[in-house]
Amino acid sequence: MKVLHINTNDRGGAATAIIRIHLGLLKKGVDSKILFLNKRKDIPQSFPFENTNSISKRILQKVMGLFQTSAKSIMDNNPEIEWFSLPTSPYDITQHPLYKEADIIQLNWVSGFLDEPSFFRKNTKPIVWRMPDLYACGGGYHYEKGFPFSKLKPMLEKNEKLRIGALKNSSITFVPISEWVKSKAEASPIISIFPKQVIHNGLDFTVWQPINKWEARKQFQIPLDKKVILLGADIAHIQRKGFQMAINAIQTLDNSEICTVVFGNYKSDLPKGVINVGKIHSETELVRLYSAADYFIMPSIEEAFGQVTIEALACGLPVISFPNGGSLDIIKPNFNGILATDFSKDALADALKRGLQVPFNSEMIIKDIRERFHIEQIVETYLSLYQRLLDRKLLDSN
Repeated sequence: MKVLHINTNDRGGAATAIIRIHLGLLKKGVDSKILFLNKRKDIPQSFPFENTNSISKRILQKVMGLFQTSAKSIMDNNPEIEWFSLPTSPYDITQHPLYKEADIIQLNWVSGFLDEPSFFRKNTKPIVWRMPDLYACGGGYHYEKGFPFSKLKPMLEKNEKLRIGALKNSSITFVPISEWVKSKAEASPIISIFPKQVIHNGLDFTVWQPINKWEARKQFQIPLDKKVILLGADIAHIQRKGFQMAINAIQTLDNSEICTVVFGNYKSDLPKGVINVGKIHSETELVRLYSAADYFIMPSIEEAFGQVTIEALACGLPVISFPNGGSLDIIKPNFNGILATDFSKDALADALKRGLQVPFNSEMIIKDIRERFHIEQIVETYLSLYQRLLDRKLLDSN
């Protein structure tokens, strides 16, 4: 079985998830490869896309592009949009040698890479389309919170018609990464008729093992005598991430007992006493940081899954979260975390206060997360899906 994963970038949350699946497949002896449009990392069996179009065709594509609305121009003119994508691109993936040799094609985060009209017209392979967000559901948005649907209605309707036409008569199995994403897919007029199977993200627990808390705190210069609340902030300015609400909620606590630690790309001023450790560059360093904390906050208002949630739990941290899509699948209230009753600052503050009073058992949290989100189990589920699709193709051809 030869599996080809298609992903635009080798960085970001979606890329991290698919790389983990890919490495898990390789451990199983599966011939798995990843084709990236933008490749910078050294990942086994991953390859950069090389445009096979002729020079004249590339020039024509650039000229045509000057007269077309780009996804970038839409985002530049609408700064409240986290990401916007078009269902078209100048790339023909079906001409790539890796596509031609593959038995199964798995689409992942394909913004700006997949040209849906030409790809699905030419495709002859079974397709798994993994849904790391809501992009496949509509006409270009990746999340709904804060998106200017009314303002961009003509563009969205145009893209929806284009996608409906592209997917017509295609054989695709969609893989939402949470029940929330599945519910959105089933409500979508574009992809509601296609088969779907929820498969969560997973972790390699040979990597995700907590270390000694006090040693970890010394490394990051975190006080040893405080309850430490950890909060990520890679795209803190985006409304759906809820970062400011989390900071405001923490400020309602008794700060004499609490130390708040923030990691990520946040560069603005933080309240007095909040420690910003900056960007974390490796999984090993991230394990150390989680190990230094006592609680983790997942303040996203919308989140397809939330890999940071299972990462924190893998290190024994209870997670305090809004009741977003991924957290509803992951968190067991009062066992491995607390879910806020609604999406307000006050509800999150109340969840934090309740969480501080619960005697969570870190060992049980780790045991549970390993049983439910082990990458080996996730990979086995994908393998079963791949084999089922290949068997169906063989049956249809006879």
